Amino acid sequence: MHSSIALPATSRHALDDALILLRLAVAYAGLTAISHWVAGQIMHRIGNFWHIDTQFLILDALFTAVVLIGSLGVAWLLQPREPFSWMFGRNLTFAGLVPALLLAIAMVLSANPLAEWFDLRWPKAEFMHDVHGQPQILTPLLDLQAWRLVGAVVVATLWVPLAEEVIFRGWLFKALQRTRPGLWLALPASTLIFALLHSFYSAGGVIVIALLGAGLGWLRWKYDQLWLCVVAHATYNGLTLWMVAVI
Repeated sequence: MHSSIALPATSRHALDDALILLRLAVAYAGLTAISHWVAGQIMHRIGNFWHIDTQFLILDALFTAVVLIGSLGVAWLLQPREPFSWMFGRNLTFAGLVPALLLAIAMVLSANPLAEWFDLRWPKAEFMHDVHGQPQILTPLLDLQAWRLVGAVVVATLWVPLAEEVIFRGWLFKALQRTRPGLWLALPASTLIFALLHSFYSAGGVIVIALLGAGLGWLRWKYDQLWLCVVAHATYNGLTLWMVAVI
C-alpha cells in the first residue's frame, strides 16, 4: 500500500501527472481537516479556561504543531526513501541568505502601496466580509501581557512561517516538480494555494501574498534550501508585525 502512495521517480505521461495531483489533493485536504479537528477538539476542552487572546494564540500554536507533525508523515508517504532531505533540500549554506532577506524587505516596503493600488482598481468587496458593528474582542498587540506578547510574536514570526513553508515550499512544491511541467506547475500552483489560504484579506492583500509566495517559490527552486524560505517568510511577518504595531 505504501508503494502505491509514494510518488513515481519521474512522470512519464498524463496518468502519472494526474495521480501525483490526486495524491497531493488528498494529502493537503486530509492534513488540513485533521489539523483543524485536533486543534478544535483540544480547544473545546480547555478553551473556556483562557482569555480570548490566549485562546487564539493556543489555537494557532496547536494547529501549526499538528500541521508540522502531519507534514513529516506526508513527506514520508510521498518519498519514503529520503523524506527529510527531499522536503528540506540541500545542506545548510548561506548562498541565498542575502536574496532571501532582500525579498522579505522589498515585499514589506511594497505591500501597502501595492495592496492599496490594486484595491482602488478592484471591486470593493473582500473575499470574506467583516461583520460590521461587532465589538473589538482582541487586545491590541502592544497592550498584551508580556508572556502573551512574546507568545504572539513567536507564533506569528517563527511557528506559522515554518509550518506554511514546510507545506507550500516543502512537500507540495517538490511533489509538483515531479510532474512533466515541473517548475511551470509547481510555482504557480503552490503560489495560488498559498494566496487562497489568505483569502480573508482584501483583493489587493491576496495579490501581495501571491507575489510573496512566488518569490518564496523562486527561492526554493533557485537554492533548494527550505530554510531560506522560512527565513524570508519569518522576516516578512516580523517586519510587518512591527510596522502594524509600532508605526
